[in-house]
Amino acid sequence: MKDALFLCGVGNGEGIRLALTVNRTSPRWQRIVLLDDDPSKHGTTRLGLEVAGPISHLAGVDANCSEVVNLVTRTTDGRARAQEKIGQYGIPFTSLIHPGVDLFGAEVASDVTIYPHASVGAEARIGPASVLLIGAVAGHGARIGRGCVVAPNAVINARVTLGDRAYVGSNASILPDLRIGAGATIGANCMVYTDVPEGATAMGVAAQVLSATPHHAPSGSMEAHGLQPDFPDDPSSSIAGAGSAHIEAVITKALVHVLGAGELDRSGNFFELGCNSLKALELAQHLRPLLGRDVQVVDIYRFPTAPALASFLTGGDPAALGMRQAQQRAEMRRQLRSRA
Repeated sequence: MKDALFLCGVGNGEGIRLALTVNRTSPRWQRIVLLDDDPSKHGTTRLGLEVAGPISHLAGVDANCSEVVNLVTRTTDGRARAQEKIGQYGIPFTSLIHPGVDLFGAEVASDVTIYPHASVGAEARIGPASVLLIGAVAGHGARIGRGCVVAPNAVINARVTLGDRAYVGSNASILPDLRIGAGATIGANCMVYTDVPEGATAMGVAAQVLSATPHHAPSGSMEAHGLQPDFPDDPSSSIAGAGSAHIEAVITKALVHVLGAGELDRSGNFFELGCNSLKALELAQHLRPLLGRDVQVVDIYRFPTAPALASFLTGGDPAALGMRQAQQRAEMRRQLRSRA
C-alpha cells in the first residue's frame, strides 16, 4: 500500500468521489490529499478531504511512496498543461478506474481515469492520460489516443480512432470506423458520420465539420476554441442594396435577443460580443422564421458578423443552399447504409 494519493484539480468532485470509491473497494493508499493552484480553495474541504495547497506541494513528496492523478477534464489543452506541470515533480501517475467497469479484453494504459457506468469494448485501447467520464462508451476495437477526454454518455463506436488530445462532448455519437484527428473537438449531442480532420470541430445533427483557425491550439471545448472561420476582412464592402441592410438589422436584433444585451455594435464579431456554441445554435434557430431562410449553425461560424452574414444570405443562391443541405443528408444516408 502506498502512503498517499495526490489528486490535482479539486473542481472535479466526481473525480474525488471516484478515488474514494476505488480506495474503499480495494485499499491502495493510506491517505488521499487534494491539491489545487487556486488559493481560495486552500483549507477548504471536498467530500471530507481538505485541500492541502498548490500543486507545487508535490516538490516535497517522496516519489517512492506516493502516486498522483490529474483530475482536470474541462479541456484537453488545460488537461495537458496540468499533466506537464504535475509531471515535473516526478511523482508517478496512476489510474483511477471504477471497480464496476469491465475491462476484460481491453488494453488500458497505466494512467487512465474511467468513471462509473462507462463501457470499454473488447480489443479497445485507451491511451495514456485519457479520461472516460460517467457513462461514456468506447466500442469494440476503438482506439483512443493520449490525453483524450470522452464526456458523459458519449459513444465512440466500434473501431473509431481518436487522435491525441481529442475531446468528445456529452451525448455525442461517432459512427463506426471513423477517424477523429488529433486535437479535434466533437460538440455535445453530435452525430458524427464522417472523418474529422486534425484540430477541427464538428457540431450538429448530423455533425458539420468546421475548420480550426490558422493559429488554433486544440483545447477541447467549443468556447475555448474561439472559432472564427474565414470571412471577408471588410464584409460591408460586399453588401449592396436595402435588402442586405434590412437583413443586417434583423440579425442584430436577433443577436440582442439571444444575448439578452442592450445595444450592440452591428459590425462586431458575434463571439467577441458574447456568443458561444449554444448561443450560436440559438441564434440560427431564431433567425430561420424571421428571415424565411434555413440558417445553419455553420453559417454563424463562417460569417460571424451581422454584415457578413447578411451579405451571405442576400447574395447566396437559395437553391444552392438547399442543394448543399440535400447533399449532406444524402451523404449521411450513404454512410449509414455502408455501415449497416
